[in-house]
Formats: sequence, structure tokens, C-alpha cells
Amino acid sequence: MKKSITLLALMLIAMLSFAQTSNEPIKIKKKHGKIVNVDTQEKLSKEDLKSILDEESYDYYIKGRKQRNISNHFWANSAACAACSAIFFTQANVLANDCINNHNHSDEWEGGAFCNNGNLAFWLIGGFFAAGAVIDAIPATILTISSNSKINKAVDGYNQKTSDVTLGFGATDNGIGLTLKF
Repeated sequence: MKKSITLLALMLIAMLSFAQTSNEPIKIKKKHGKIVNVDTQEKLSKEDLKSILDEESYDYYIKGRKQRNISNHFWANSAACAACSAIFFTQANVLANDCINNHNHSDEWEGGAFCNNGNLAFWLIGGFFAAGAVIDAIPATILTISSNSKINKAVDGYNQKTSDVTLGFGATDNGIGLTLKF
């Protein structure tokens, strides 16, 4: 009987001494539109975020990611328009230089008109692409700012809740006992 009580007491002491859980809350931050663990710098998956974020913070994160993906399409379209605009402006400049160097416009009215109209066409097309780049950059900027705001709200909401000190009693990974989380 004495041995069983001693053995039970040793088991109880062992359970209580190793009761503190090693699964303490992690700190997260936003990095390049994604949420990462501060300690390991690894991106957290949607499943991990769904389990650690509360419902409101997770909704902010999902809305922010959707807006970020849409804004990426606008940024890509804006970059493509800017590249096309640069190509047309360069071609217009090459055509203008070629026209000036190779044609005598005082004698050839039609040749001069062709050079000037061709040059004008390239400038107009380049201008339309430049306008398209600006037009696409406006919603891209708005969506990027909104996305960053929503993802920051999700991160801040989680980090504020995990900074609270809590004392609890219950089952842990290593046994039963008091847990202090901070």
C-alpha cells in the first residue's frame, strides 16, 4: 500500500512538473502580403491561420488576400501597358529620325505627309497605352492599400490577443496542470 501511494505521488508530481505546454502562442507579422511566423519567417498556410485567428481576423485576412490578388492583375496590366507605350514611343522616335534623314520634304509633299502621319500614329498609340497604364495603376494602388490595411488588422488583432497573460488548469501535451501563457 505504501509503495502504491508513493508511486501515485511520484506520478502526480511528474505530471504537474511537466504540465506547462510547449505550444505557446506564436507572434505573426505581414511580409509581402502574406502572414509569417516571426520566429521562423515561414509563411503560415490558410489552415494554420484558420486555427489560430479568430473569425473576424480570419475574414479580414481572406478579404485582404483577395484584394491583393486582384491588385496584382491590375499591376501586371499596368506594367504591360507601360512597356507597350515605351515600345511605340521608341518606334515613333526612330521613324521621325528616319524621316528627317532620308526624305527631302520640300519636294515630296506626299512623302512628308506619310512620315508625319506615321509618326503621329505611333505617338497616339503610345499615348493610349500610357493612359492605360495610368488608368490601371489607380485601382491597383487603391486595392493594394486596402489589402495591406485588412491584413494588418488581422495581424494586429491576433498579436494583441496573444499578448494577454492567462492562467489556466487543464490537460496539456505533457499531462494535467497549471498553464501560464503570456
